[in-house]
Amino acid sequence: MNFQLNGEIGNWLNKLNGKTVGKIYQVDFNKDRHNDDYLPWIFFITFSDFDYFLEIEGDFDGNHLKINLCENLLLSNKLKEYNQANEPDLWQVYETKLDETLGKLLSQKIEFIEFGIDKDEFEINGTKVKGQKKYLNFIRLNSGNLNLTIFEGSLTGLGVSDNKHVKLNFEETFDIYTTK
Repeated sequence: MNFQLNGEIGNWLNKLNGKTVGKIYQVDFNKDRHNDDYLPWIFFITFSDFDYFLEIEGDFDGNHLKINLCENLLLSNKLKEYNQANEPDLWQVYETKLDETLGKLLSQKIEFIEFGIDKDEFEINGTKVKGQKKYLNFIRLNSGNLNLTIFEGSLTGLGVSDNKHVKLNFEETFDIYTTK
């Protein structure tokens, strides 16, 4: 069963409250990922005590994230699909290490999640824009003193910050929800 983003997102993200992060995989450029200009564009976050993994995808419109909650039995196929290590200038799957910002989430229990969804309508530079309700603007996973925010890095892939007060692009255009 897959849970695509819809009006019930808070209900299915709520299922992650109290779950412990197992492994995190990143899909990124396959040469020198730490020195390329682009950030990873997909994360797969597994949980040691849950039968689903969280898929977070960015880099498709410069502003939003696609998220999905997928059954664990689909993970190996997803990892194979995105692991193009033998193809030059494509992507590869990397397992996140503890010394990376995203790695701070490893083995942590999720207390609650915050996320942003576009307002119904908003204005940018005098132009009225209809909100994109099927995507997220950001997702913040909270565990103890750790507040890890994942956001679109403006067409450079997924940004990650452990600063709870990270400045997000166009904050006035979305509403913030929580699974508390």
